[in-house]
Amino acid sequence: FLSSLSLESGGSPMSSSSLLLLSSSTGGGGARVPSSKTSLSCATTTLTTTLTTLPARYCRNTNRPMTKRMSNTNNHRAETPLPQKEGATDARGRNTTTIINNNRISCGDAIVNDSLTDPPPSGTAFDVVVIGNGPIGAAIGLHVSSSSTKNVKTTTKRKKKMLILDSGQASVSSGSDDLGRIVRPLDAEGRDEWTQLNIDSIRSFDEIQKKSKIEFFEKKGSLSIGSPAFVSRPASLLEAKGIEHEVLRGKKEMCEKFEYLSRETIPEEYVAVSDRVGGYVSPHKMRAAFNRLAVENNDETIVCVQTGEEILAMEDDGRVKVKTTDGNEYVANEKVIVACGYYTQPLLHRSKIDMENLEDVKISKRTIILAKVSEEDAKGRFRDMPTIKYELPEDVRSQNISTGTSIDGASSDQSKNEAKSVYILPPIWYPGPVPSPGYYMKIGGGPNDFMTLSKAVIFEEKKSNSNENYRVLKEKTPIELRKELDSVWEDHRKATYEDQKEDIESWMCSDGDPAIVPQLKTALLHVFPDVQFESFETKACATTCTSNGSMKIENYLDGKVCAVTGCNGKAAGPAWAIAREVVANANL
Repeated sequence: FLSSLSLESGGSPMSSSSLLLLSSSTGGGGARVPSSKTSLSCATTTLTTTLTTLPARYCRNTNRPMTKRMSNTNNHRAETPLPQKEGATDARGRNTTTIINNNRISCGDAIVNDSLTDPPPSGTAFDVVVIGNGPIGAAIGLHVSSSSTKNVKTTTKRKKKMLILDSGQASVSSGSDDLGRIVRPLDAEGRDEWTQLNIDSIRSFDEIQKKSKIEFFEKKGSLSIGSPAFVSRPASLLEAKGIEHEVLRGKKEMCEKFEYLSRETIPEEYVAVSDRVGGYVSPHKMRAAFNRLAVENNDETIVCVQTGEEILAMEDDGRVKVKTTDGNEYVANEKVIVACGYYTQPLLHRSKIDMENLEDVKISKRTIILAKVSEEDAKGRFRDMPTIKYELPEDVRSQNISTGTSIDGASSDQSKNEAKSVYILPPIWYPGPVPSPGYYMKIGGGPNDFMTLSKAVIFEEKKSNSNENYRVLKEKTPIELRKELDSVWEDHRKATYEDQKEDIESWMCSDGDPAIVPQLKTALLHVFPDVQFESFETKACATTCTSNGSMKIENYLDGKVCAVTGCNGKAAGPAWAIAREVVANANL
């Protein structure tokens, strides 16, 4: 997605370097294995229609000379929604049939990044190269921009020379191509690590926004609703962390506090926990703020449009270099940090890096709905709406969303929670052209649908031709499965990651899972039965998940490469604190 929009650019070329950061997050996808013609062709019609409607400055052309960096101004489009479409209604008069499939979001002036400049000449060396300019990659760049390196000859210190690679139009599958990502201390699973990462990131926002002059955080608060068991762990952590919060028991208290909730649908026994600390971030504006400060902190920093394709070890001196899809090569003298979200494993595999400790990281195919609300509702009853995590009552779950932990049986607390709940963001203004200008609530959730080893499992099922053997196979862990199939299928690992790379592109070009769309829609109408939604627009998303719900930070090639992935769909909001952990792990 980031590739389809023009981000004004500029900067001076850099000469030498030594660290390569390969950045992973829910978005920005700085690395990409070239996709097949088939997987790219599915987006041709939509992209042609979308891009021809964009003003020239929103259509990135990598052949167009970049300009100098813009002055530090924060563009903002006036909120003037266009007239809305009318759709069919149900017995309550609600729109029930207007489903618009938009597999790419183009947000025009919502995207602000004045830090892009021309790529440096091939062969240039850096202290730091960040491949990936999503929320985590951009945050890594911000942290590294303040660090220094010592000149071994003079023992003097200087700021690290850094290159941040933005995938640009080479990738059609950024995970961050919408305008709202949750950030909250009220972690859905009540995990201490994610709670603290969110708290620390939120505390950093005021200073970053002030210095960058880019506002990316909306402090709306957080709300978790469900059974006592569902909310008890998150609530206890808020108490332990000293975060001011409120506990509401029973639907009467909830609906008096949050008037847009319905007494008709919320179970009487449900409990709610709310805080005023959390909210949501615009991932694009946040990474633009991080980029701007990284450039201001260190004039030896370059942010440019290049897509990492392969990491190569330099046998003569022990350094590493990155090859891009444009044929350029950039040398890293110190380290590579890989944080490319769902492209991390295909990229490491292409680079012939053994990554057994990432074998339990799986890609989950996610579907979201953007539900359009009227300007009156957005600025009226939903004006102060927090982000919501809602445990679906059992009867709603049985009718719609699978009650299993995931489609392939993952058992982490994150997978279990996702299977029985949804998240909802308050109305956010989308300036168009895709989706059409207006205010949209975002809803997602439901069981994880993992793609990583699907074709390997299908192969083994056909080979054995035995339902019993297939059942036993499905009960094995991903690592056990991979090792077993490696032993009987010589090309299994290669096929797995080739399939994965193609699956990613194909999935992200789609409109999501058509079976999940009505389930999410029913869940939204369960929470807000009296809202007149004007349309429902769908899109595909993807996350990387681990078996234990914790993110992975691993090192390779004798410490020259560090990978961060497996953030379980939680990376964008707390990206600043995640990046701090990565940079510390990389000894920068």
